Formats: sequence, structure tokens, C-alpha cells
Amino acid sequence: MMKQKYFTVLILLIALTVSSLDFTFVSKADSQDNAPTVIKTCSCTINGTERVLTLYSNGKLFFKVLNSTYSELLDLDITAVGFDKLGTLYCIDSDNIIRWWNYDLAYDAPGLNAIFISVNNEEIGIDNVKELILDEDNNYVIGFRTFSGDTYPTLTMSEMKAYYDIPDSPTPTPTPTAPVSTPSAAPKVTPTTPPKNTTDPVVTPKTVTTKKVVKKKAGYSCLSIGNKVTSKYKLAKGKLTWKGSSKSKKYSGIKSAAFIKKSGNLVFLTKKGKVYTLSPKGKKKCIVKKKGKKLILKNKFAVKVQVGKKFINIANK
Repeated sequence: MMKQKYFTVLILLIALTVSSLDFTFVSKADSQDNAPTVIKTCSCTINGTERVLTLYSNGKLFFKVLNSTYSELLDLDITAVGFDKLGTLYCIDSDNIIRWWNYDLAYDAPGLNAIFISVNNEEIGIDNVKELILDEDNNYVIGFRTFSGDTYPTLTMSEMKAYYDIPDSPTPTPTPTAPVSTPSAAPKVTPTTPPKNTTDPVVTPKTVTTKKVVKKKAGYSCLSIGNKVTSKYKLAKGKLTWKGSSKSKKYSGIKSAAFIKKSGNLVFLTKKGKVYTLSPKGKKKCIVKKKGKKLILKNKFAVKVQVGKKFINIANK
């Protein structure tokens, strides 16, 4: 009788073990089936360094500089990508908007920039892009085509520098040399005493612009005006922590955040599509109630927010 019970328990243990192993194998197989796959890689070499773009099936786009520690997740929901001959990357997102970024000009400010219809209308990006146009060898991007059939070339170096506020390299201006004249006889000069000026000169004070910069320190993005840090924030796993001179705030469900240069306000985008500003004194204000998708940065500062397929200027918020 005891042997029969022992045998029954043994059979049950074996069955449970096999079931557990089967569940583990199925779970691993399901996990592997759901893992994103690489759908495209492309590379280029500029200034002796090779850069590689990797686009995954889930729309994630990674940029890597080989033989260095530089690696960035640039964006999500990307459908097409490529380099031009200047090393500028171009991509199309799921909203059919064309975007670009140049590592050599903005390695410290990674982020994809929209291309606008005209320099005088920076609220509407080109958002009906069908495909990237490649050269004859299918190596480099030379332009892009919209669904309506319009084609546009890639940006020039001067246009990209203008976007990043980088002075274009001008042609050096020669310094004129004053002609040397030797008089035949030195004229006699009679010294004279100039009349005394009884009116005090008017002195115009020189306007000094204090530089604003954003730097990383101890996990925080810090806004500094001159040598003084006015406020700072960190964003991790959707949780935003902000610290001002005398106050601190915490928010959850946050997608992205950045400082606005002119006002010093922090702007942040929630996962529900709302956009708020937070003043250096901690005053919160909603500026977009719905459909906010992405903050557009320029030199680490927020300049626009994408709302649906339009872009709203927030540089003065």
C-alpha cells in the first residue's frame, strides 16, 4: 500500500515538472517571437569615424559611433531612415513627417528636427512624406518625395548651421595695410593746449547678455544663468522631479521635458498629450490640452511642440 502511494506521488511530481518545463519553454518562445527584429542598418564614415543607424521593427532608431561610447536612442515610430553624404541622418516617422539630425553639428544635443515648408512658416512641417530618395547606388539620401509627388533636396551645410545658430565659415577678409609715406622734411609743430572741456562725457552702459546653458550634473539637467543654477530636473521611467531655488515638484506619467531658453520655464509633455510649463517659482500652467506628441529641441532648449501634425512655437512661453 505504501509503495503504491509513493509511486502515485512520484508520478504527480514528474507530471508537474514536465508541465513547468513546458510552460517555461512556451513563455521563452513567446518572448522571442515578440522581440523586435532589425529591419535596416546603414552606416557612413565622416571625419574618420564610422556611424551606424539601426532601425528595429518596433520603430526604435539607434545611432552609434563605432569605437566610442557614443550611443543614442533617437526616436520611436520611425518607418524609414538613411544618411546623406554630409553624414546627416534623415528619417520618416509614422505621421509621415520628415526629420533630420547631424552628429557633427549637434553631438551634444541629439534629437530629430522637422523640416518646415519655409523658413518664414515654422509652424507647419512637411508631413505628407512618402519616401526617401536615394542616389543611383542606393547608398545616400539625396532628397525626399511626398505623396502628392513633390520632391525636395536634402539640407545644405549652411542651412543646418543656420538652424543650430552656428556661424557659417565666411571667406576671410584681408586686412588692409596703410601706405607708408616718408616726408622730405619734418614740419615744425608748435604745441597747443586744447581747451578744457567743462561738460562731462556721456557714458552709455554696455549691455551684457548672461549666457543660459543646460548641463547634466548628478543625474539632473541643470539650467544655469551665468554661474548660477536656477532650476533643475530629472526624468526617469515617466517620473519627473523638478527643483527650483526654494521649491520642488514631482509628477508622474511624463513623456518628455526640457527648458525654454527665454523664460527659463520647464515645459513637459504628459503621456496623455497635455503640455505644461513650470516657472522657476513653481507655477504650473497648461498650454496644450490634448494631442501633444513631441517636444522639438534646438541646442538642448525646447522651441516647439508637435500637436497632431502641426507645430506650435513655445519659445516665448
